Amino acid sequence: MISSNPFTPQSGWEPKIFGGRDEELSVFKSNLDESLRSRPSHLVLLGDWGVGKTSLLKQFKRIVQERNLLASFCAISRFTEKNTPLEAVHFMAEEMLMGFPKANLSQEDVAGLFGKKKTLTHAQTQFKKYLLELWKALDTKLAVALLDDTQNLLSISNTVDILRAVLSDEEIIKNTNFLFVLSSTPAGWASFMDKHDPIGRFFRKRLVADNLKEEEVFKTVEKTLKDTGVSFDRAIMKKIYQYTLGHPYEVQLLSSHLYDAQTQGEVKPESWENALSSTLKELGNDYFNYLLSKASDREMDLLRILAEEKKPFSTKDLTTLMIVGKRARKFPTANIKNFLYRLEEKGLVKRNEAGSFYISDLMLSEFITRKAAE
Repeated sequence: MISSNPFTPQSGWEPKIFGGRDEELSVFKSNLDESLRSRPSHLVLLGDWGVGKTSLLKQFKRIVQERNLLASFCAISRFTEKNTPLEAVHFMAEEMLMGFPKANLSQEDVAGLFGKKKTLTHAQTQFKKYLLELWKALDTKLAVALLDDTQNLLSISNTVDILRAVLSDEEIIKNTNFLFVLSSTPAGWASFMDKHDPIGRFFRKRLVADNLKEEEVFKTVEKTLKDTGVSFDRAIMKKIYQYTLGHPYEVQLLSSHLYDAQTQGEVKPESWENALSSTLKELGNDYFNYLLSKASDREMDLLRILAEEKKPFSTKDLTTLMIVGKRARKFPTANIKNFLYRLEEKGLVKRNEAGSFYISDLMLSEFITRKAAE
């Protein structure tokens, strides 16, 4: 009997099988040991969209709980310029309180610690008082606060600097034992450091969540399929990695569509094209259309070339393509370098060690190519 689809491509949902990440888990365990022996060494987890930061944080939480310690997972929603740092730290305080199961502190107690003043000094002072009171209410050697998507605080970026200031306060260091783990996109974290230099020096320990390796993808998919009554052809498995390069969300989404394309429990190469088309359509709705909306018409011309070629190009190579050959067109070639730098800033391309530009996400390349052909 064939079971229901076991893949979970929904954002924020944990996969049925957590694959890979041995190095990241090992680093976190070592950091946990160090925090118990001496003072906490706060950690930053960096990773682009869909790479599995949330799932990894939830694995960190399980590790903490297995050691009979307390952990609170806090998903940070998007704030705007209309919000204040006091509102942000109040939100974090409430999320932490809800996450710690043994906290002998009520929502009314928390509200009483946060007044109506909106100054930065007040926000810092009140969050410090909150952590001191919360620690008294906890029965643990170490309390771990996992703050997910801290890039959502960019509009009020000084909130992260307030957190830094509070955690480096001598009274907090002496009387509490909180370990904070923050997740963020690399671009978001770079913005925090640009605006508040001490942040980078304080949160020095960083983990980078990257794509899964090929063998990790194979093992994860195979384990997810176990006892479902469905199997993927080996050629299908290889294509999953070839197109996703181990991007966790893309692996889950593509595998989900392939699973739905099974015939009598088998997914063969003839099922590939429809599953890929459905995957690209969803990726467009989920993220790609938003990402491409940042590009100007001129920048899109360059993106199409990079997408079609699927390899790095130097500024000189792209300039030549715009002058001679089938892609020659009226194009301000003198500005190509500036266009490429802007695309890099917008997260649409990356630069390799040789200084050449490329689209790192092959599914995005495929999406751009197909959209151009419509």
